[in-house]
Amino acid sequence: MTTEIQAKISGYYNKLHPQKTRLTVTQVEDITSGWEARLLKYVVEYQEAERVVRQKRVIRLFYGHQASKKATREFNILSRLHSVEFPVPEVFYLETEASALGGPFIIMEMVKGRNLSDVLHDVSEEESERLMTEFTEIWVDLHRLDGSKIIPEFPEGDTNVYLDDVLSMAKGLINDLEVTWFQPVIDWLEAQRGTITTEGLSIIHMDYHTRNVMLRDDGRLVVLDWTQVTPGDYRTDLAWTMLLMGTYGPSKIRDIILERYERVAGKVTRDIEFFEVIAIARRLLSIIISINMGAEELGMRSGAEEMMKKDSEHLYKVYDLLKERTGIRLLEFEEALNSL
Repeated sequence: MTTEIQAKISGYYNKLHPQKTRLTVTQVEDITSGWEARLLKYVVEYQEAERVVRQKRVIRLFYGHQASKKATREFNILSRLHSVEFPVPEVFYLETEASALGGPFIIMEMVKGRNLSDVLHDVSEEESERLMTEFTEIWVDLHRLDGSKIIPEFPEGDTNVYLDDVLSMAKGLINDLEVTWFQPVIDWLEAQRGTITTEGLSIIHMDYHTRNVMLRDDGRLVVLDWTQVTPGDYRTDLAWTMLLMGTYGPSKIRDIILERYERVAGKVTRDIEFFEVIAIARRLLSIIISINMGAEELGMRSGAEEMMKKDSEHLYKVYDLLKERTGIRLLEFEEALNSL
């Protein structure tokens, strides 16, 4: 498989740069983790004038029926974030057709360093606190960016506009999937939304956690995986991270993340429990779609369903949080969970 992929990447580069001589692609390695896109790292070398150019690169392959749209959007957003010196990988090429490697992809720099999650296991408590504070500062900076400079179609509005979109999308999914038994969760959100404090809209990453942040060899942090980025209420971003890190790890992490965010941002985050239910609903609906229609419908990579089965402990914790926050039980979902 590696040899086949290597030949395909080499063929793509030769078509892209027919003028470059002695072009070779080597050291191809699949570095995919998580449920979504496939990642391949490699080295490309070619002759330029009297010197040999050697570049380390990463290809990010996208899946699903909107893969081309997702690839284009992530490429454009990364380009704009890089232009305002936000800590993201530099991107070089966008390919929207599937013919070269079997799916649309972007080519970006290979970040030399280590996953922040792994780093935190090997450093002192003092260094861990420093890194997590920087991790949070970057996150707060993202929420304070002028969204229109990164997402041209960035909407005007506030929390209410955002919730209209979120709840409308959730209702559409429930109807399309014919899972009306999930409706009580939406009803709960509808009943509570009138009491929620409104905020302005921010750019939200929607998968911000320590496995999507790298510590470069030069000591800087860089944020990866911008597939889910969207305009929204920053509390949804915060709640999603609290949910993931507090269910994959010790539950106390949830409170630590919230406290640190509030300290760095210099403000109290109101109504976070409401946004945690939105995060829970998002996670559970993604599982339902994967079970009913296959993970690729969500743009996830092949085999994601098996990864979900291995994550069953995490999914039970997410479901337990739903019951704790809302008092709602979804018997049909319990059956689906038990069948994984």
